[in-house]
Amino acid sequence: MDRTPRDYRKLAAALAPDIPEAELDGVVKPLDSLEAAFRPLVAQLADETEPAYTLSLPTEWTV
Repeated sequence: MDRTPRDYRKLAAALAPDIPEAELDGVVKPLDSLEAAFRPLVAQLADETEPAYTLSLPTEWTV
């Protein structure tokens, strides 16, 4: 599982380059804070206990 911190400024620039800088700061700063708070907690989880780690689909579909 990838546990590298996200660069929300780069993600925003790639996904929505028209966001004004002042608004971008208002979004990026809280996301960076949440990342800093939760990343160490996620690192303590075993891979098999992280939610949505695997997806199992039935082999036959019912209609």
